Amino acid sequence: MATAVTTSTEEFGMMKKALHYASVLVSAIFSPVVLPVFTFSVMLLSDATLPLERKWLIWSICMLSTTLIISGYVVFLKASGRVGSLDLDLREERTKPFIVGVVSNVVGFVLVYLLDAPPLVTWLMFCYVTSTLLVQVITRRWKVSIHATSIGGAVVAWAFYFGSVVAPWFVLVPIVGISRVVLHKHTTGQVIVGSLIGLCLTALQLRYFLR
Repeated sequence: MATAVTTSTEEFGMMKKALHYASVLVSAIFSPVVLPVFTFSVMLLSDATLPLERKWLIWSICMLSTTLIISGYVVFLKASGRVGSLDLDLREERTKPFIVGVVSNVVGFVLVYLLDAPPLVTWLMFCYVTSTLLVQVITRRWKVSIHATSIGGAVVAWAFYFGSVVAPWFVLVPIVGISRVVLHKHTTGQVIVGSLIGLCLTALQLRYFLR
């Protein structure tokens, strides 16, 4: 009996460890700084209507404004000891990075708009502005999941670009959300609210601007 209990405990421990590692992997792959790279790369680099130079210019602006500037700033904060981790685990640590993110997204949106980028790219950039701003406001009181917001917005953008074929990809929203809860980065409520912001706000705005 004791041996059976020990074996069961060991198996549970192994399953728990495997779930933890899987959650780390999911969180890394579907990070808020990785998803824009994939999304804008597909939308822009596969667009045969844009001249190559303009395509790369718009792509570079999108990468800088949604990924490189904010991630670089967070790395700087971590290296200088101003934040405890790159995940910005403490709600209070997120204020300045969010401000930098909003400003960066606004500049990115204005530039791609002036460059007459493809409509979906332009208005998706605008969605980054509004989603980041809303999450920043809420995070002053409550730490909403940025991962959940990001994957929610991404799958909606993919649906607008690829069509109904990406419907199964929406399962990524709960998968990413569960990974954040498993890693104790967020509560279930924070994940749900973040997902709804990404899904609903992005869908409503893209539907309005692209009609």
